[in-house]
Amino acid sequence: MDIFVVVIVAVCAVILGSVVKKSNREFALLLTVVTVVLLILLILENCAPLFDEFRSLSASGLIDGYYIDILLKAIGVTIIGQVTASLCKDADENALGGVVELATKIAILMISMPVIVNILEYLSEILKS
Repeated sequence: MDIFVVVIVAVCAVILGSVVKKSNREFALLLTVVTVVLLILLILENCAPLFDEFRSLSASGLIDGYYIDILLKAIGVTIIGQVTASLCKDADENALGGVVELATKIAILMISMPVIVNILEYLSEILKS
């Protein structure tokens, strides 16, 4: 992935957004949302080799596919939560952004709960030995 493309698009959107914000604040926010969605799609498109590597790790048996699924879900929730919280804060809705961040953290905890339980079970077995 060419990080320079992401940076250039983001900087152009910021400049255009700040010019538009002077006359129409809602349209500037819409411009930001559209730019964010397009950049996320670009980034995800370029992440295909990363997902292929996760699949090959799962197929090789090195790591259980169950744990890779949990990892990918947690990464997805983190990205969605972080972007949404940032958009809320850009719209001067800081409290709403904070709630989104809290919900993201709780969702990640819920997603990772099976892993935490497995770790605690392994520790229990070790301590009993």
